[in-house]
Amino acid sequence: ALKESSPERAAQARRASKIAKELSTSGQLEFDFYGGGFVSVAFQYLDTVTERLRASKATLAKRHEALALLTVIIRNLAWQSYECGKTAAELSDITEIKPSHLSAALKLLEDVGAIKRVKRGRTKIITVTPEGAYRGAKDNHGKAVEAYKFEVVEGGLS
Repeated sequence: ALKESSPERAAQARRASKIAKELSTSGQLEFDFYGGGFVSVAFQYLDTVTERLRASKATLAKRHEALALLTVIIRNLAWQSYECGKTAAELSDITEIKPSHLSAALKLLEDVGAIKRVKRGRTKIITVTPEGAYRGAKDNHGKAVEAYKFEVVEGGLS
């Protein structure tokens, strides 16, 4: 705005700067879908899980229930994390899946390698495999798998 010769353009630049500053301090997250900084592989992940569910001995209804649950789990992943921010009870409320059916669907997802439940204290945290939560440059996927191993499988302990 200071280098702008047009007063109108300088005012626009100041307004844009103010809005950008408000957004950056509001906790809003920024995604770079087009620049390659954040790449979601969710479609490939869901395709793989779908194929694994088809290969399982689960009924069609159970497979559909598991996939519906998985989409809600993915939708509720914490930012740049493998962890779902919802408990099983909360997922049951969101999806309207009865707790006994939800438990079976979680077990089926765990059996096909889509999720892992990690016990922390008295709670089981639902996590997805690296392909489900991976965001970042495609050539850094190996690092993401290592981070998953450290954070989820080993519990963040060295």
